[in-house]
Amino acid sequence: MSENNVLVIFGATGDLTFQKLLPALNRVMMLHPQFLSRVILIGRQGSSLADYLTYGDHHGLDRNHLDALLPRLTYHYMQAAEPSQYGSLANLLTPYQGRFFYLATPPSMFALITEALATSKCLQKNHPHHRCAYEKPFGENGVVASVLNDLLHEHLNENQLYRVDHYLAKPIIQSLVKIRMQWATKGMEAFWQTSAISHLTIRAYEKVGILSRGKFYDATGALKDMIQSHLLETLALLTMALPKRMDDVAEIQRQKTTILHALEPIDHAIKFGQYDGYLQEENVNEQSLTETFVHLPLRLNLPQWQGVKVTLTTGKKLSEKRTEIVVHFRQGGYLTMQISPVVKISYSEALLSLFPEPLKAHMLALSKHPFTQEEAYVIVFQDFIQGNQTLFPTSEEIVATWKLVDQIKATPRLPIRYRHEDDVLTKEGI
Repeated sequence: MSENNVLVIFGATGDLTFQKLLPALNRVMMLHPQFLSRVILIGRQGSSLADYLTYGDHHGLDRNHLDALLPRLTYHYMQAAEPSQYGSLANLLTPYQGRFFYLATPPSMFALITEALATSKCLQKNHPHHRCAYEKPFGENGVVASVLNDLLHEHLNENQLYRVDHYLAKPIIQSLVKIRMQWATKGMEAFWQTSAISHLTIRAYEKVGILSRGKFYDATGALKDMIQSHLLETLALLTMALPKRMDDVAEIQRQKTTILHALEPIDHAIKFGQYDGYLQEENVNEQSLTETFVHLPLRLNLPQWQGVKVTLTTGKKLSEKRTEIVVHFRQGGYLTMQISPVVKISYSEALLSLFPEPLKAHMLALSKHPFTQEEAYVIVFQDFIQGNQTLFPTSEEIVATWKLVDQIKATPRLPIRYRHEDDVLTKEGI
């Protein structure tokens, strides 16, 4: 990795940048001051960095957490949609060998900005230190995602593209492959197949509603917002065949893709819900049928997972905030990987009694392991700058997840009104 690097953020005046990206970059600068020489913020709010920061003060920016980053910040006023304005940006980038572009913009801008960067020689195809990151969502259906992939591949190789899913950088999820490889050395893989496991569940429950995201959420819904990216990618990491080496990124990506292609929705058992009061939220259509809750049973059509029940469930305005993976075993007992609000791995005594001594000792130690609490976007930036694509979905993965979502969306479903998740889950015996 070059140590003469610049990071350019498009969408720098958005709430995501003020509330998440800049604090995360400040943390990265504290941990790795050599990573970046300069951070250039692209926007249309004011003509100076002082104007930009003043604007940020009213959009959730906390300057108290920018001490390490501020000396490296440059604000550059430009219209990202105007290709003629990229020449001035190219001049700013001249001193830097490593050029990293982060697009925190609507997906409709991805191809336009990438083409303008390439045409203006801000970035070059095949350059080992030129990369672009694209903030979720990546497309809105399979066709759009495929076209977008093709457009980006005209200007960049796949190994220069980083499709951001910050959820995959959460402590348990980013460590799933490592944890499973450690388990394998202790004999856990014998318990990680259809003969031992009866049910895999991934839940992502939130107590809050859609907050101020009415316009976005009503056009998206829970299936696209949470299932298509976060939960399907987590499932792939949980169930894929393990690589021989942790650093074999290409093999990890291949195995995840294999899982995603093997998934089949159990159509008749899918349930959509909509929380009571959603239609009164700001910027929501008063006749909206958008789902805020999804219960998605799946089949995983691979020999090692035949007969294992797989369920993904997510929703808003539920009884508690809880994100977790639960593995139920046929001989009794369960294993729980809690992702939030606490981060820990736990198990039932019934399960522990089944394990050989080396695995039992390892599980006891792991249950006491203090997982890093580093904010997810810190991990995203670290991996992006260092060129580690393990936690960034490939074009094939993106297309596979959208294909599954498009298949589910092809059957219209009326959402069930709910005040509690059981209002949806108990409907028709679910």
